[in-house]
Amino acid sequence: MTGTRLRAAYAAYPRPFWMLVVGTFVNRTGLVVLPFLALYLHGQRGFSVAQATLAVSLYGAGSFVGGFTGGWVSDRIGRRPVLLASLAGAAVPVALLPAAPTYAAIAALAFAFGLLAEMYRPAVSAAVADMLPEERQPRAYAIVYWAINLGAAVGPALGGLIAARSYAGLFWLEGATLLGYAAIVLVAVPETRPLSDESAARTLSLRPLARDGALAALAVAVLLVGIGFFQLFSSLPITMAADGLNELEFGLVVTVNGGLIVLIGLPVAAYVGDRLTTVLVPGAVALVAIGLALTATAETFWAYAAFAVIWTLGEMAFLPVVPTIVSRLAPAHLRGSYQGVYHASWGLSKTVGPALGGLVLTAAGSEELWLGAGGLAGVAAVVLLGLLPVLRRRFATAPASTSVPA
Repeated sequence: MTGTRLRAAYAAYPRPFWMLVVGTFVNRTGLVVLPFLALYLHGQRGFSVAQATLAVSLYGAGSFVGGFTGGWVSDRIGRRPVLLASLAGAAVPVALLPAAPTYAAIAALAFAFGLLAEMYRPAVSAAVADMLPEERQPRAYAIVYWAINLGAAVGPALGGLIAARSYAGLFWLEGATLLGYAAIVLVAVPETRPLSDESAARTLSLRPLARDGALAALAVAVLLVGIGFFQLFSSLPITMAADGLNELEFGLVVTVNGGLIVLIGLPVAAYVGDRLTTVLVPGAVALVAIGLALTATAETFWAYAAFAVIWTLGEMAFLPVVPTIVSRLAPAHLRGSYQGVYHASWGLSKTVGPALGGLVLTAAGSEELWLGAGGLAGVAAVVLLGLLPVLRRRFATAPASTSVPA
């Protein structure tokens, strides 16, 4: 019976969708550089905390540019070329980073890595909407996010083991998995962008994005959550090290996050994804805020792990459903650009968050840092609560989106 259900679930989605899921898992398993980049630059290369977190922010600056650019270009030339250029191109700067002789070179490579590595994300989100009708999109995005965290259940712990022996191995592993994902796209993922004379002409204008207040409010909420959330990948390893904890223990805390999402994230995200205009979405962000704020009191591995459970519960009910909200807001011919705005706001949080976190950590201390991170996420929850009436109105009146057979 279980086998029959699995086959039915597989058959409900086109094969190229599953290939994107497999590629996402491969890539996420090897996404080990960013969580350890600040620790590597500070502990291994001898740069200051401010310099180390600034480099992570430069990755974020690149991802901000790459997120919007990737979406914009995918609406014009297609999803597949963006995926291939992004994934294959990002392998170059990540492989060169450990050999960079100066901080300036490291900074330039971190920016280039962020730019190239993040361009593919809006193209994937747009491709999912291209392939599937509206009613299947919440579960499809949940599956993609589940694959991300299946990789995250393995990647950080693997990264911790590798970092304890040789940081250079982290960079080579990530480069290899980027190329692996590119190979999957090359062989098994066709173009999905909707094609028509009318849509091709209309894609030249981005005025609908600038005028969409709901998209802007959602982007602000994502930015605020992201600034707090990315402390977990820049300031958290430094905070834990100050409490006498090592790289492996940090990797295990992140693995708690990925492992919990693997266990229950798919049904949770699918449930919330079918209820986008309820208080579940701002409530999820409120949980993220509570988990971040409580981290201010952590001193042991078990305390860090326990608070990770709280912010993970919020994360799994929020981040997987944002692409569905964006897809529902977007005209079909601007799916990539709308997803690009979302990913750009996420990238901007990567830019601001680590550098701001490093400054607060240095000037005020870890308690103030985590309370501030929780406060920003709390403001995002309020923004989303205010956005609910607008989403209800937009989703009630929007025409059903079209999908492209794949």
